[in-house]
Amino acid sequence: MIDTQTLIDCTGAARADAERYTLHLADGMNRFGIHSVNAMAVFLGQLAIESDALQKVEENLNYTTPARLREIFPSLFVKGGYRAEEYVRNPRGLSMLRYKGFHGRGLIQLTWEDAYVAAGHALGVDFRRHPELLLQPQYAAHSACWFFAVFKDCMPAAERGDVYDVTGRVNGPARLKLAERKTITARAYKVLSQ
Repeated sequence: MIDTQTLIDCTGAARADAERYTLHLADGMNRFGIHSVNAMAVFLGQLAIESDALQKVEENLNYTTPARLREIFPSLFVKGGYRAEEYVRNPRGLSMLRYKGFHGRGLIQLTWEDAYVAAGHALGVDFRRHPELLLQPQYAAHSACWFFAVFKDCMPAAERGDVYDVTGRVNGPARLKLAERKTITARAYKVLSQ
């Protein structure tokens, strides 16, 4: 079972953030079988990056320039014909346009309606009708554990310590911040092995 200090040491989280999530993460990790040192280290490495060290539970869609919107969402604003200027500082509008309101929420951010529905079935909560529940510590943590262990089937790769494979499953083919994920995973492995 993970405790607050271990969570801080593994993820670099501030104490207040770690305290907010420790019991919920411990419960979720137990529930979804994230037990071994390898699996916990890889999970915490992903969690730390996806949540910015347990600080964020919602995707930031508040873009300040049309150019940045075109860079991040070229299928919408370069090829798709939508006017980027209409979505500057308009996170709700961008969420509805891109994700139909199901943008990233939770410690490992659930995205898209199918993930919200599946997480809701697994956790016994209607996230489709109440997506804001994923911002609460219990559901932010439990959904992350479920997403990692069940929805993205990361456990076999995590048991092998394969951060590259897990990052592709969690983050997609771009594998953003792969080097940072590897560094945090290595630190977590060292902490958890003591």
